[in-house]
Amino acid sequence: MTFVEREEYQYVVRPDQVKPSDNLKPEGEFYSPEKPKYKPGERPSQVRPEDISDQKVKPSDNLKPEGEFYSPEKPKYKPGERPSQVRPEDNLRPEGEFYTPEKTGFRPAERPEQKKPQDNLKPEGEFYSPEKPKYKPGERPSQVRPEDNLRPEGEFYTPEKTGFRPAERPEQKKPHDNLKPEGEFYSPEKPKYKPGERPSQVRPEDNLRPEG
Repeated sequence: MTFVEREEYQYVVRPDQVKPSDNLKPEGEFYSPEKPKYKPGERPSQVRPEDISDQKVKPSDNLKPEGEFYSPEKPKYKPGERPSQVRPEDNLRPEGEFYTPEKTGFRPAERPEQKKPQDNLKPEGEFYSPEKPKYKPGERPSQVRPEDNLRPEGEFYTPEKTGFRPAERPEQKKPHDNLKPEGEFYSPEKPKYKPGERPSQVRPEDNLRPEG
């Protein structure tokens, strides 16, 4: 029989913080600039479009108008004149008196006569049409059973059906073998919760050194 040694609880030791060292030193007195205090914003003055046109800067040049300035008068509205129709001229002249044919009035169309083809086939004897049988309900066909030479022997009986009864739960069968446990049975104790240890920081080493 084996025993598991119980580990005692240990406090985690916080590693010391290692600050990198260098040859950089501040020069002069250290100061922080003063932040301006809060003050309400000024509302912008409203500018009208008329003021903007007055403030527009026009370019200056040496061009000056000569003489009196005038604007031409626009012609007033007046309806357009319809152009005269120009017909082409030719040397074609009608001969004889010109007349228009009279149009016939409306009348219903006549149904055309049906023309049957003629041939030399003639029916011989008296023509008759067979009588169609009247409707009557169908007859159910008689059942025809196959015949054979098989005959039952002895008295015919039907087995009795057993009544309903609740089912019995089957007995559980466990497999048998020749395996036997040796020694005393024990379960190992589970270790209790403890905080994890913080791993130490490993920095890569190189051959670079500051100069000066």
